[in-house]
Amino acid sequence: MSSPTTPRRRYHHGDLRAGLIREGIALLAETGVAGFSVAKVAARAGVSSAAPYRHFPDREALLAACAAAVIAEITDVLADAADRAGPDPVERLAATAGAYTRYMLDHRAGVDLAYTYDLPGEHRHTVQDQTRRLTDTLAGLVADALPADTPWAELMEVVYVHLAIAHGYATLLTKGGPPPRDPDAYAARATTAAHDHITGYLTRQA
Repeated sequence: MSSPTTPRRRYHHGDLRAGLIREGIALLAETGVAGFSVAKVAARAGVSSAAPYRHFPDREALLAACAAAVIAEITDVLADAADRAGPDPVERLAATAGAYTRYMLDHRAGVDLAYTYDLPGEHRHTVQDQTRRLTDTLAGLVADALPADTPWAELMEVVYVHLAIAHGYATLLTKGGPPPRDPDAYAARATTAAHDHITGYLTRQA
């Protein structure tokens, strides 16, 4: 197995940016933010330590790009999970919690940057654009599951609790220990917890 500093391949200039993001995400999965550096990402990509600065002015810019890429991918994964769950709006929403948890268990990288890492303002917008897309995707699914007259503030509260369920399952399972032996089972538990939350909310509103 290669180490975080082992060159893996050579990138042509045209795909260097994408390659650095891929290697940055892989490094985040191995070391977290504390072990992340431009030099380590460059080494993984098999380029000089100066090469990344053609595309990213500093470490935070590369971190932000990695986080944005992860969140964009998660958003696509959640939308796909909802589509595969069928027409029932509650099932569609619940499926995204399991998909989120499973993604985190599989990849273990990048999502925490959207919630816990204080990027400088000029880089924060890079992440916020994708976080907004993620939130909008979930808000649309929640709106479909709730009564049409649900106030916006209540709708967003359901979104936040839904995200907390999915992220909570994933975070508790990926901190300080080996990957779970049966990630599908944990993803199913997150789906069930999300389903119970939304059905309980609907029952209370009836």
